Amino acid sequence: MKLIKGISVLSAAVLLAACGSDDDDDNGPAPGSNAPSTYTFESVVDSQESAVSYSGQVARQALINELKKYIADDAFQNGGLSQAAALGELNRIYAAGTTDVVGNLTAVNIYTGGDEATPVGVSLKTDGATLVQDTYAELSGDKNLLGKTAGVDNALTLDEFIGWDIDAIAVPGKADATGERSKPYALIQEWFESAAALAGDGNSSTDYVDTTNALDYSQLIQKFLLGSVTYSQAAEDYLKADKGLLKQNSEADKEGKPYTSLEHQWDEGFGYFGAARDYNNYTDAENKAQQDNDTNSDGEIDLNAEYSFGNSVNAVKRDVGSAEFTATDFSKNAMDAFLKGRQIIQDNFGTDPVAGEGYHVDLVEQAGIALENWEKAIAATVVHYINDTRGDLAKVGTVDFDAAAVRSLAKHWGEMKGFALGLQFSPITKFAEADQVKMHELMGEKPVFDTKANADAYAAELLEARAIIAEAYDFADDNVANW
Repeated sequence: MKLIKGISVLSAAVLLAACGSDDDDDNGPAPGSNAPSTYTFESVVDSQESAVSYSGQVARQALINELKKYIADDAFQNGGLSQAAALGELNRIYAAGTTDVVGNLTAVNIYTGGDEATPVGVSLKTDGATLVQDTYAELSGDKNLLGKTAGVDNALTLDEFIGWDIDAIAVPGKADATGERSKPYALIQEWFESAAALAGDGNSSTDYVDTTNALDYSQLIQKFLLGSVTYSQAAEDYLKADKGLLKQNSEADKEGKPYTSLEHQWDEGFGYFGAARDYNNYTDAENKAQQDNDTNSDGEIDLNAEYSFGNSVNAVKRDVGSAEFTATDFSKNAMDAFLKGRQIIQDNFGTDPVAGEGYHVDLVEQAGIALENWEKAIAATVVHYINDTRGDLAKVGTVDFDAAAVRSLAKHWGEMKGFALGLQFSPITKFAEADQVKMHELMGEKPVFDTKANADAYAAELLEARAIIAEAYDFADDNVANW
């Protein structure tokens, strides 16, 4: 409405209030707008405690990191392991983890073989700080990656596995994870076997990179797990409208727990995103440069609160990469949605969610915002590594394409393909299945670099794959060219 010339500011405000607004319809502040700036929520079940808990997700984030670190470590590459023993060590991390089995990471140091817990492979940048959880004995017990891999713990979003031709195999202890559902697990095992073959070949000049085919198994495994475990679990379980978001919100999840089932589901989804609780207090550049911050100044970094893992770090990297062009804010959009959603749950304690009604609608909206921005950050990261891979391919046929260039190609291609495979695990994605299938057909299962002509043709195919992603996510052209 137009304001009459000369009317006082106060009178104008009264008139506007009387007329109402299409934006708020006199309904008061938007749901969750009273959320704190950090992921800290006191218990409504027991006010003496924090209601936030996702230590299991932190343990799995650490296990994903550990696989990447261990595969490149001298203990794995030059420790005299046979192929079978090397494969067993990879599955000690992936399948045993901290579960109650003989030889798990709380009982065996995989780097020394000693009868003590494996140290957590996280490097810190905070001067003088140490880890609160310095070994796997201090992380959440009964956790592994196998049990939370897409297809093992839940049905596949697309009811089939796309992007890699792999045969179904039996999944230990999961009789229902057969056929298509077993294929993500089967692919991990195939890559484990390839990495173990290189480590156990008795040749000290080989490592985790298959230089003949330019396949970096360290990167492929880590990046695929960030999609097939962390993103899959959040999207298909904890933050899913008809699953995790319908848990009870009226009493303690279990006796003695300071949170409701719904609070815990949301926390676990947040834990898989991987952001530190004060993530929003730092700029994108700061979060990119340093994953750990000693928030409480106690000289220790608590992995359950003061460290950013995996996908949350990639989100800030892509935001930094777009800053000079068409700026994105995947990181803050996702974090704000996690904060608002968690506040909505707490504001409605005592009322269980009902599908499609009341605050469940608001909660689904915030989950959608968090997952969409998380997914966009993954897709943008695929674009980033397409660009890097094409840069490597441009060197084929020149004096610059040496052994180091092959390893660079393997690294960038592995990150591209590993992340791209993870995009199929969202039930709310806008990336059509047919387009994802075409993207993977163009990427293939290894880079093409045998001749300059073939490398150039393959680089053109990657450009086509990049265009498919850009259209699916409506990415700005300048970002796509410069990520």
